[in-house]
Amino acid sequence: MFTVYLSYMKVEISKSQYQRVIYNLLDTLYGPKLSYKRNKDMIYIYPYNNESIEGELFEGDAIFRVYTGSGKAKGCKKDMYVPSETGEEIEDFIPNAETRKKLFSKTVLSYVNEKTGLDIDCIEFWYETFTYGEVKHVDKYNFNVKKNKKTRTSK
Repeated sequence: MFTVYLSYMKVEISKSQYQRVIYNLLDTLYGPKLSYKRNKDMIYIYPYNNESIEGELFEGDAIFRVYTGSGKAKGCKKDMYVPSETGEEIEDFIPNAETRKKLFSKTVLSYVNEKTGLDIDCIEFWYETFTYGEVKHVDKYNFNVKKNKKTRTSK
């Protein structure tokens, strides 16, 4: 069993139920299919229906970015970065603390790999740790699925 806390309520669900919830959430937010565009050592992942008027996809519209060259974490072949806009959309439905769990990272990467066939092995995103007055403090979460552990960013 896996414990999820939703608005001060403790709910116990199985891993497969949790994964279905995350898959359904991502399907609802971004559609049942994803598309992607390669640009040198970066892959941009888009909701399937996200096209501009001219029919071109813009880098700023990407819901995920995958680093395949410089910028990826140590030990990663393909490192998926979750932009803050995407993270905030997800956190509107899932508590911030739950997004820093290994199962969440594994599930999101499994979802993206299944929809795109890219075989991404790492995920990276920023999350808010606390707010002091007007200042938000953030921290970075890196996770390597194949090694099943947090990773460090290469310099």
